Amino acid sequence: DAFFIRPFYKMMLQKQIDLRDMESVDTEYYNSLLYIKENDPSELMLTFSVDEESFGTTSQRELKPDGANIEVTNENKDEYIRLVIEWRFVARVKSQMQAFLEGFGSLVPLNLLKIFDENELELLMCGIQ
Repeated sequence: DAFFIRPFYKMMLQKQIDLRDMESVDTEYYNSLLYIKENDPSELMLTFSVDEESFGTTSQRELKPDGANIEVTNENKDEYIRLVIEWRFVARVKSQMQAFLEGFGSLVPLNLLKIFDENELELLMCGIQ
């Protein structure tokens, strides 16, 4: 059986994806971001950039302009976490999601989905597993 991850349904509903959504998808990554949230990340020497792998090649992706030169601190760590989650769930699949919504919207008007939350939408699309 095929299914979508919970953040996918939130994206369909144009809802914000947050740290809790990461937990159900990638526990290890969630724990890393949770550590940053609960501690001072200054000692980790992180910047507002991530390593992105594509077809065996790794490149650095800035999460915001000049992100490679901006250190993650206690003051800006919430923004960093938000941008990482946005990159992980939204930015990397933006064109595919637009195509899916365009096709899905040709069958079901997307404004009708607004009456559901992500759990109800999953149940509607996949039934009880």
